[in-house]
Amino acid sequence: MFVVGDVHGHRDVLVELLRSAGLVGGDERWSGADAQLWLVGDIVDRGPAGIGAAELVCGLQAPRGGGVRCLLGNHEALLLAAHRFGAESTSVPGESFHDLWKLNGGVDSDLSALTPDHVEWIAALPPIARAGDWLLVHADTPSYLALGESPDVVGRAVGSILSEGGVDAVDDLLAIVSDRMRLTDPAAVDALLDAFGGTRLVHGHTPIASVQGVDPRTVTVPLVYGEDRVMNVDHCLFAGGPGFVTRLESGSGPEA
Repeated sequence: MFVVGDVHGHRDVLVELLRSAGLVGGDERWSGADAQLWLVGDIVDRGPAGIGAAELVCGLQAPRGGGVRCLLGNHEALLLAAHRFGAESTSVPGESFHDLWKLNGGVDSDLSALTPDHVEWIAALPPIARAGDWLLVHADTPSYLALGESPDVVGRAVGSILSEGGVDAVDDLLAIVSDRMRLTDPAAVDALLDAFGGTRLVHGHTPIASVQGVDPRTVTVPLVYGEDRVMNVDHCLFAGGPGFVTRLESGSGPEA
């Protein structure tokens, strides 16, 4: 199983990373046979081609690349919130949903290019997932526990909120999926794994470079912490990180 961190609109970089890993060919079609690939969310915003990156991932999920999956990131949720509610006020004083999206790296071309098909695809993305020994979440937080008792329940709840929820429900959801840096607490890791399954956890959301206080261009491998139970794969592409694809082996550590 392979995993890729936050893309943030860097479609062409994602293509090169997947091509180097042998997962897509020169035609940008899936070439990974029966391999499984997970993207941890935040496909859109900050970079030049968020919708283009989303369309690439969506295309790879077609039958030809049936092993490709993508989580919902907070930036996908922010984009849909800006699309649905725009000038409506959020719980952040003085900030509308559109303002909040822009403050977090919203790119006008992503919003203007958003179609009903894009909205439907994003709203259906799972916020968390179980794959073998691994629990995959976008954000490094136990806050997902407030949304349900299993990955399927959480997914249905979030999809309903994004598609049909009112202003308050969406505002509350954004707070949950934007929370960060809470998995240094072993109790938080235990709570997630006990509730949703797995023995180890993978997330994006919080750039490794920010955690380590280093130049993003030097980040070439995931950050493993929390007694080797937690792995951060946010390679900080939007700030110049070269990116990496990580292979997760059941019963062993990562191979970047």
